Amino acid sequence: MSTENKQGFPAHNPLTSYWLKDPHPLASFRSSENVPDECDIAIIGTGLAGVATAYHILSDPDISAIKPNIVLLEARKACSGATGRNGGHLKLATWVARQTILNFGQEAAEEVVEHQLKQLSALHDVAAKENIDCELRVTRSFDIFFDESHASEMREFVTACKEKGVAWAEHIEWIEASISDQVTGMKDTKGALSVPAVSLWPYKLVTGLLARVLELGGKLYTETSVKKVEESAEYTTLTTSRGTIHAKKTIFATNAYTAALLPQFEGVITPFKGQNSHLAPVSSFQPTKPLDYTYNLHFNRKYADYLNPRPDNGIILGGAKWTYEDTIDRNEWWNTTDDTTLINDASTEHFDSVMETHFQGWEQAKAYHDSVWTGIMGQTPDSFPHIGRVPGSQNQWLLAGFNGAGMLMIFTASRGIAKMVLNELDYKDTGMPRLFKSTFERLAVKNSGFN
Repeated sequence: MSTENKQGFPAHNPLTSYWLKDPHPLASFRSSENVPDECDIAIIGTGLAGVATAYHILSDPDISAIKPNIVLLEARKACSGATGRNGGHLKLATWVARQTILNFGQEAAEEVVEHQLKQLSALHDVAAKENIDCELRVTRSFDIFFDESHASEMREFVTACKEKGVAWAEHIEWIEASISDQVTGMKDTKGALSVPAVSLWPYKLVTGLLARVLELGGKLYTETSVKKVEESAEYTTLTTSRGTIHAKKTIFATNAYTAALLPQFEGVITPFKGQNSHLAPVSSFQPTKPLDYTYNLHFNRKYADYLNPRPDNGIILGGAKWTYEDTIDRNEWWNTTDDTTLINDASTEHFDSVMETHFQGWEQAKAYHDSVWTGIMGQTPDSFPHIGRVPGSQNQWLLAGFNGAGMLMIFTASRGIAKMVLNELDYKDTGMPRLFKSTFERLAVKNSGFN
């Protein structure tokens, strides 16, 4: 199979996110001038998915004395995609659990939520094991509801799950509207949920793991774009901007950019653009009540912001989708990989208003943006990622299409991919949720629009 696609690749010179403002020494590193002629395993992409997969393979305690020769290929600088542009937190996503139960049943939802919960401990454990300073905090997160009917709906859902004895519901606390303002430090809330969460500096985690991967023998080629993919029975030939490499096994950790190299994913993993910001209050400001939790602000059933307080009182705040979804040309944010420009000024204006409008004691903080950027995510029709062997392929695997929630799924998914590639395991033997498996049936369903 030969594939070549000029569209859908990462854009050059993307906006710099808050997380990327101080580049790691490996940001533009290359192990040699050109890629080697061959390797055992090629991994395309150096976000959390690609780097964690390489880490799991090379640190596997059962690996043979001769480790596989792994080459990581990155079109831009290391970890310059969605992982380096996200909200910096992950949490039990109760709304995902509810939707999964409605669409696929209780058992499927239990698999998905259990997978989410495993991320929290897994990221904490690897940061501690490898001594990576990424400001990781095990904490909790509030889901704030401003719409009364939405709040009632979620309250009834959580209550029903608890009454049925659903195991993961034990981690969720419902906060009644009568006390939710007091508990959350916000204004005019109609109720809230408290769930387990982790906050971290994602770029520092990934680059810390990447340094460990190189210590374990991996090779890295940044600013080395893959232009063409050709698969045969023995290997995949990858034509890159720095030479051609023949890989016995290839892993596509390409998220929103997957269809550029695997055209069967056109319309299945669709790139879409989001906007994020860092808010910096005036230096003299000290909150009367420190924000120890992260937040999702659910303005209604469809729209929510994500908010992650930083140790220095700064705020990571992203979302504001209603400011552009129906008000600007859809091509400006849907089916695009252009993260070199902002979506609109209305999103930024909204970000600048959030702390003053919604948080108690922040009225005089002047918590306005000092950094705004965009990032490219991958949307799938069923909102689940594609993980496993590329359908119909002999020596290609992927983990991609994370719908803007990659931090909540990737690390343990990459462990599953590592087992599949290293030990030739079937997907069913990895312990990953069945709904995540990439199949021909899922490839047949195309995105009709933004969900």
